[in-house]
Amino acid sequence: MEIKKLNQWGEWCIWFLNPLLLILAIFSETTKSTTILLWFGKLHPLVLHFPIVIGIALVIYFLFFQNRPLEQNTEKLVLVGNALTASIVALLGLFLSKQDAYTATTLNLHKWGGLSIAFVSWSLIYIKKIPNSYKKIIALIYLFVLLFFTHQGALLTHGENALSIPTPVVVAEEVKTVDSSLTVYEKAIEPILAQKCVSCHGPAKIKGELQLQSPELILKGGKDGNILNAIQNEEALLLQRIHLPNADEKHMPPDGKLQLTLEELTLLTKWVKAGGNFTKKISELAKTDSLSILAMAYKAPTKGTGENKNNAPDLKQYNSSYLTVNYLFNGSEEIEVNFFQSSFYKKEQLSSLVKIKDKIVNLNMQGMPLTKEDLAIIVQFTHLKKLNLNYTKLTLNDLEPLKTMTRLKNLSICGMELNQNSLTKFLEKSPFSEIHIWNNHSNEKEFEQLISSHKKVKIIIGDNLDTEIIKLTSPIIEQDSSIIVTSLDVVMKHFLKGTVVRYTTDGSDPDSLSSPIYSKKLHFTKNTVLKTKAFKPGWISSDIVQKTFYKSEIHPDTIYFVTNPDKKYPGSGAKTLTDYELGEQNFSNGKWLAYRDTTMKFVIGFKQARPLQEAHFNAFVDNGAYIFPILSIMIEGSNDGKQFKKLNEAKFPSLEKTDVVRENKSFSCSIPAGAAYKYYRFTLLNLKKLPKWHPGKGTPAWIFVDELFLN
Repeated sequence: MEIKKLNQWGEWCIWFLNPLLLILAIFSETTKSTTILLWFGKLHPLVLHFPIVIGIALVIYFLFFQNRPLEQNTEKLVLVGNALTASIVALLGLFLSKQDAYTATTLNLHKWGGLSIAFVSWSLIYIKKIPNSYKKIIALIYLFVLLFFTHQGALLTHGENALSIPTPVVVAEEVKTVDSSLTVYEKAIEPILAQKCVSCHGPAKIKGELQLQSPELILKGGKDGNILNAIQNEEALLLQRIHLPNADEKHMPPDGKLQLTLEELTLLTKWVKAGGNFTKKISELAKTDSLSILAMAYKAPTKGTGENKNNAPDLKQYNSSYLTVNYLFNGSEEIEVNFFQSSFYKKEQLSSLVKIKDKIVNLNMQGMPLTKEDLAIIVQFTHLKKLNLNYTKLTLNDLEPLKTMTRLKNLSICGMELNQNSLTKFLEKSPFSEIHIWNNHSNEKEFEQLISSHKKVKIIIGDNLDTEIIKLTSPIIEQDSSIIVTSLDVVMKHFLKGTVVRYTTDGSDPDSLSSPIYSKKLHFTKNTVLKTKAFKPGWISSDIVQKTFYKSEIHPDTIYFVTNPDKKYPGSGAKTLTDYELGEQNFSNGKWLAYRDTTMKFVIGFKQARPLQEAHFNAFVDNGAYIFPILSIMIEGSNDGKQFKKLNEAKFPSLEKTDVVRENKSFSCSIPAGAAYKYYRFTLLNLKKLPKWHPGKGTPAWIFVDELFLN
């Protein structure tokens, strides 16, 4: 096509687009965009650089190269191309603005600025005949408009400091203990928000006029109001947004950003439903409270994979059944150390930690038979912030060397003989800001004067043993295969001596009294759900470990989908159902098939007709993540693959409001004895509308399936 013809077509497009832009901008507050237009809006950041680069090049051309102008048609082609791309970018920007995720003031500036750039670019096409001096003035105005309003876009995308000169970040040293003395917010909620939310709702970028970096700002809310309170029988806004499907435009964090894990989703949900209290300590909750258990167990991840990226040493060599050495959280360089079971304590274990002494900040030696030699080792841990020496047989005089540890702020010495005078002397010139004391003769009145006279040191009188949680690790099921061909032997073990491993195979949870004690390998010949748990006197029992073993005698020759799974969870295609690889409880590992908006249907085939007796499906259920049980399984038979006859249908109950489920679950459907078929069609129905009590009420529930077993 000739250049002249291209210019003509380009001008026609611009004469259509720019008036349309003006109309859409004027009425943008009262119009709504469809999903497809919102998707097109996401192209805005990808193409916006074209008019910027071309525009700056044109400014340089008008300022410095008018004595050597381009050929007339070529010059016009560049001007038309610049104006057309500016109009397209402005249009995509209008679509993107309807996502309702940006600060209104900056958004309006950028929106009208985009229109200004489009219209000024349009005018450049028609300034050919004016004097060069006027062209230069227009070029400078265009440059100002281009730079000023594109900068508003940078503020939306990258925050207020988009073009600021980088300044050194000074991180104040913060003394935080990772135990039940922290509030639920400090221990779990704040780290979750800091990693997953503050990048879009913080000081650098304030989407929706909402900031989440402090309790005061969270309570202030955003342009839609308070995010923690339920209003008019509606879920709190925070819960509504985090529980929306990922593809929903209002889902938070937005699709493409680092998403909340199931653990984090559950923590936020339970915290908000418990009132969103910022001052409630973990120790004030019942130990059986699920919020307390989740908060104590939570370890804040880092951005990315969650792996430690600080080239810090591997700590596996230091750990044993009676000693845990762990980083405070993934990516941290700070280490916490806990010793257990005094009868197994060895000074050599403490000495081995000298290699990592500069990284240890929390040390729990409670109940250990320590001597002055042990204390001399501890004093070498100069970065220590919290030290627990409860019931260690040391005396107050023995602890004098600790006063040289300037970073040590929190000290526990319950069980140590002391009085007001000895403690007063010990606290002189000490670095401590908090000290826990207690013995059989202690009372608050005796220390009232001391407490009032030491304003810089918080003296807590009381045995704080209740805040120390010693929990058994779970038993190990030493059987990688979950498939029973004829029979399967299963071995279980626990590495801590004196631990009793109990189990069940009837679907109930193991308890410490009636459940069978594991003493020899288990022999399975049919579908079995194995649950096991460890118990030991003086320890908190372990978490339950569950594994399902499936009998599978028949493997189909072919398998294909009638309806395709959701594009986010396609597994490995239809063969996912027959590859004998179970997906465990990580539904993002690529081993699961998921259906939500469509009903799951697939067909299996055999070279020769053969009878089936039963079909078992391994599924995953997690109502906190909108994953509900399969409602029904219908099986049909056919010999030509076209005309199918219904053989049987099995129906299953859904979940109640009080149910909190996160487990692998088996769903079975029997097939009446009778004719054999070459083809069998399976239809697995999901819940099409979540109940009113669920945060996602009215939307379809997910079903996740990863394996089919035939007998």
